[in-house]
Parts: sequence; C-alpha cells; structure tokens
Amino acid sequence: MSKEEQPLFIQERLQALHQIDNKLVSILSHSSSALTNLIQLKKSSSDKSKQDEFKSEFRTDIENFYQDLQFSSVNLKKEIQILDSRIGETDSKDITILPISINKKATFSGEEKLKSELDTLQKLLGKEPEESS
Repeated sequence: MSKEEQPLFIQERLQALHQIDNKLVSILSHSSSALTNLIQLKKSSSDKSKQDEFKSEFRTDIENFYQDLQFSSVNLKKEIQILDSRIGETDSKDITILPISINKKATFSGEEKLKSELDTLQKLLGKEPEESS
C-alpha cells in the first residue's frame, strides 16, 4: 500500500512516531556525547580552559537530552492515548483498530543487562560498581 493509499489517520500516526523515533536517536547521541565529555573532563583535571569547555558541552548535552526525553515521552503518551481511544471503533472508512495483548517474557534479562551496563559505566568513571540487593 503506497503512502497515497493510506488513510490520513495512519499517515499522521506514522509521522508522529517518526518524529518520536528521531528524538530517541537524538537522546542516544546526547547521552554518548555527555559521557564522552564527562570522561574528557576527568582526564583534563589540570587544564582549566579545557575543563570549562567540557563543562559547557556537557551541560548543553544534558539539557538537550532532557528536552528530547521530555518530547519523546509526552508525545509517545499522546500517541498511545490516541490509539487507545480508537480501539474497537470503526471509522468512516471501515478501519477498526483491534486490541492486542502483550506478554512480558524474561524481564530479568533486561535488568541484568542494565546492571552490567551500569557497572561498566562505573568502571569507566573510575568508581567501584555498586552492589545491588
């Protein structure tokens, strides 16, 4: 089905999700840049001018990170609400959005991966990994 054949509702949802996706990629970029600046800041502890430069870049990255995170979370919530309001309803073009069920599986693996990544980050920053309960 080409773009011209898709209903306007679907085109709008895809465009909105594309914007959100772009912001999520931007979040990753800002967080990577912020971590790089943080590491450089730690390495350049003797050079005051470089420290000021890295602090400024770090601050900018963090501000952009939170702006993009806010945009993504707010707009993703709006998209979910829009889709939730349409579930089970048939529009003028006989399009019905059916409910789906999602079963979470192996959520422990995501938690283990997160802990592993946080430990790696702690090591990069020169700190001992924290023990979790």
